[in-house]
Formats: sequence, C-alpha cells, structure tokens
Amino acid sequence: FDERVAHLRALRDRLESSLRAALPDVIRNGPGEARLPNTVNLSFPGLESEELLVHLDLEGIACSAGSACSSGSTGPSPTLIAMGCREPILRGALRFSIGDQNTAEEIDEAVRRIVRVVTHHRATDSALV
Repeated sequence: FDERVAHLRALRDRLESSLRAALPDVIRNGPGEARLPNTVNLSFPGLESEELLVHLDLEGIACSAGSACSSGSTGPSPTLIAMGCREPILRGALRFSIGDQNTAEEIDEAVRRIVRVVTHHRATDSALV
C-alpha cells in the first residue's frame, strides 16, 4: 500500500510540477499536502474547462471538469464552489487522476499534449481579440 501511494503521489506531483513549469499561470486548487495521492485539480486561467475537455479528449487525455462525485455534470465542481473559488478559477478547472499502472513516461507525454492544447487555445483566443 505504501509503495502504491508513493508511486501515485510521485506521478501526481510530476504532472502538476511539469504543467506549472510550462504554464506558470496554472493554479492548483486545494491544499498542497492533505490531498489524495492520485488526483490534482488545476485551473487554466482564461480558458473554459468544457472546451479544454473536448480538445484534450481528442489528444487522448482523460480528465474531468467536475468532482468525481458529480461525474457527467457539466457545471463547475461543487467542491471548488464550497472552497470559495472565484468564477475565473471555476471556469478553467480540470481534475486529473493518475492510475497505479501509469508511468513517468506517460505523465511526460500527457504534459506535452496538455501544454500543446492550452498553448494553442490561448494563441487562438488572443488572435480573436
């Protein structure tokens, strides 16, 4: 059990730190330590989570805009609302879950794909302004 938790935590932290390094404005929603070892909720300011979900799905990245207990919901996470997150944070929030069969290489590839999608949408959105 301890090895599994350590593996999940390492992958989760790798995902989060890599995304935050590549996209410095990414916001982690929730505490740094007192959290599940396999889950991270991140907000991508200026982007809509529902739009990101579609494009990440096309890239083979499975994630969610809601909490696990509201699977299938298109609204913002009730957990983030209860935490008092502001509207811009709620609109761009995505939940990523790691499985114990995932590898560091898969996390690195997921980061590349996520960064590509986010960067593309930010460039597209700014071109419309």
